[in-house]
Amino acid sequence: MRAGRTIRVGLTGASSDLGRLLMPKLLDDERVEELVVFDVSRPDGLPAPVHFERVDLLRPGVDVELSRALGATRVDALFHLAFVNSRVHRAAFAHELEVLGTLNVLAAAGQARVGRLIVPSLTALYGARRQAAAYLPESSALHPVPGIRFVNDRIEVERAVAEFAERFSDLEVLTLRFAPIVGERSNNPFTRLVRTKVVPTVLGFDPLWQVVHEDDAARALHLALHTRAKGVFNIVGEGVAPVSALLQQAGATPVPLPGPLLRSAIAAMEAAGLPASPWALMDFFRYAWLADGTRAARELHFLPHLPVHEAMATMRR
Repeated sequence: MRAGRTIRVGLTGASSDLGRLLMPKLLDDERVEELVVFDVSRPDGLPAPVHFERVDLLRPGVDVELSRALGATRVDALFHLAFVNSRVHRAAFAHELEVLGTLNVLAAAGQARVGRLIVPSLTALYGARRQAAAYLPESSALHPVPGIRFVNDRIEVERAVAEFAERFSDLEVLTLRFAPIVGERSNNPFTRLVRTKVVPTVLGFDPLWQVVHEDDAARALHLALHTRAKGVFNIVGEGVAPVSALLQQAGATPVPLPGPLLRSAIAAMEAAGLPASPWALMDFFRYAWLADGTRAARELHFLPHLPVHEAMATMRR
């Protein structure tokens, strides 16, 4: 975006964790002339100055409808945050919203020639592997996890966004890969696991983890609006710590278990309706999966305010 001028900003997923965290920053930003929210219904508590456009990302032909709305509202930049982090009982719906919804957003953004598109992602997409590099740059390969929808769908989304960025190279496309986001207001698989207070882990393993506080995550998104950079960026908190230390900092108790007992504990938690990390994700509790945040610091000028142990401590509240 050119410096010194006001811009119109569009937003899908205003009711998502990131949407709720980002919106106050956009409303306080004097460089944002107007904020337009695209959603299937008007989000609760949407401030009066925000312009609302009713759009169902899963309706046939919505790409044309959304393209017209983007053109009519003269949106310069679009945050696509309509992703599912809360617990869902309809995995098919979540897949359609994230993958098909994103494809519709990309088609509309291309038709309307939106100048800047910003999409969130996850450092978990790198996977946890025994022989991974100490710190993974953005060029590292992404690794699906069999049976884990929220990882595999996001990889599919990233591939679609990358193809879009290559096809529309004149547009500014940014993908922000976030470490697990933590904080009082965050509701995602990791924060739900922490809030169970008792977390089964893998006996004999205690890998280093990264997290990022929700306020830092929102700030990174906001920085992406005004930077002249584009591409993929890892967004991580300051420092690393063993996963056991992070859990304890948040007031949870890690319970290391051998394989057979760990499987039984996970099954029991799932049967009781408690958040549990599926067996397919146990490699994340065996091996480090640390992302390199150098590029975000250099090009987005993103430096986290909270180190990882302080970020986790906010979960106690």
